Amino acid sequence: MSENKKTVSFPIAILTLAVVAGIMSLGLAILKLNTMVTFILTFLAVCLIAVCVGTKFNALEDMILAGFKKTAQVCMIFIAVGMVVGAWIISGIVPSIIYYGLMIFTPSSFLALGFVVCCVVSFFTGSAYAALGTMGIAFMAIGYGMDINPALVAGMSVSGAVFGDKMSPFSDTTNMAPATAGIDVFTHIKSMLWTVIPAFVISLVLYFVLGLRYTDTSPDALQELHNIMDTLKNTFTISPFLLLVPVLTILLVVKKVPATIALLIGAIMGVIVAFIAQPQFTYTQVLTALASGFSGEFEVAAVGKLLNRGGITSMTSTIIYTIFAIELGEIMYQLGVLTVLLDKIRDRLEKPCNLIIATLLSCLATVMLTTSQYMAILLPGEVFEDSYKKAKVAPYILSRTLEDGGTLFAFLVPWSAAAIYSLGVLGVSAVEYLPYAFLPILCPLFAVVCAITGIGVFDVKGNSLRGKTMKRVELPEEVEETK
Repeated sequence: MSENKKTVSFPIAILTLAVVAGIMSLGLAILKLNTMVTFILTFLAVCLIAVCVGTKFNALEDMILAGFKKTAQVCMIFIAVGMVVGAWIISGIVPSIIYYGLMIFTPSSFLALGFVVCCVVSFFTGSAYAALGTMGIAFMAIGYGMDINPALVAGMSVSGAVFGDKMSPFSDTTNMAPATAGIDVFTHIKSMLWTVIPAFVISLVLYFVLGLRYTDTSPDALQELHNIMDTLKNTFTISPFLLLVPVLTILLVVKKVPATIALLIGAIMGVIVAFIAQPQFTYTQVLTALASGFSGEFEVAAVGKLLNRGGITSMTSTIIYTIFAIELGEIMYQLGVLTVLLDKIRDRLEKPCNLIIATLLSCLATVMLTTSQYMAILLPGEVFEDSYKKAKVAPYILSRTLEDGGTLFAFLVPWSAAAIYSLGVLGVSAVEYLPYAFLPILCPLFAVVCAITGIGVFDVKGNSLRGKTMKRVELPEEVEETK
């Protein structure tokens, strides 16, 4: 699609940015319009701007189709997740996870332990989507059973899931960021420890402290908990052997099987297990759960709330949101809106502190306008690579900042593809879970702290810039020549 790409003028770029921000803010925050309607209005407005600046209709159609092609993979993941949820519920896998989770976890320890488990799973799978599509679903159900705020559980799950997306050598973004900056992945991961370790520790402490609010469980809540467990046991065959299916699914992702294929295999295994372990359900009910999800009647209303969900149809609205979001981002990219804006500031950033903060803000702006975490890594990376060289700041500081911004902001911007996926899987919007998504909030904040203090910031020769980031970096003449 490079033949269609053009660059609009700076005033048009500002106008486009204002139109997108205005429609999004007015529609979502003020008029409280349906999210899909807001997306459609924004999409149509940007298409109109593209036509007004001289984009041919054929070229505009090519841009739209290019964006649509980019949605194929993520939409297939959504479809696979819907099938997994439906199959794993009717097979007794999710009910078993809920049952044993309610038995093993205590309300006070659930948030901290759940956060650690999500971190471990996401690290070894290298996929936030896979972690949320497996452990995230289970933890949301357990949280409901324990009467813990769903937004808090969702924030905890997202925090743990993005840990692996950011730190795992198996993650696509963890490999994309250093490739953009021209360094190896392990140097990149080592650099990220400066922001991730303090963010992880503080997040863990916060989840532990918040969990202490649930130590005193009322007799009514305990009775409700027992009612849920009894209903699960009376309706499904509960067995620890059923937990092998999610374990095997996670192992497939660890073994670098594509997430879509691994999830589809997990759904198929769920169907097979349902035929064997849950004979009370007919073949038609089991197979229908893949498409329409599980549907049952329970005396305990909470169980119905936990289990009546899943299936491909449950992901329909999420898929539509994603298509419009990514197509909108593709048009913005093809018009060169962000490139024009970033080019205006990049050559003026000679101080390391200003450069790092500008990179973070650029990542946030890119996520907000393109809805894509990949674009939020690639575009600012390409724009600022020369600026880091001119400022004599080590390239692994650039790659770290791209991850602190691009990878993490994607789960905090409500209309981004990653946040929409989280909504579809967890049933909680980014607006609701954002105050509790401590890790993706704290990492960029610590990146700013590092930028201001110079802690963890180094020049191209590897010298610490502690206390020196507010002025230009000066290197010996011979070092400048070699670089």
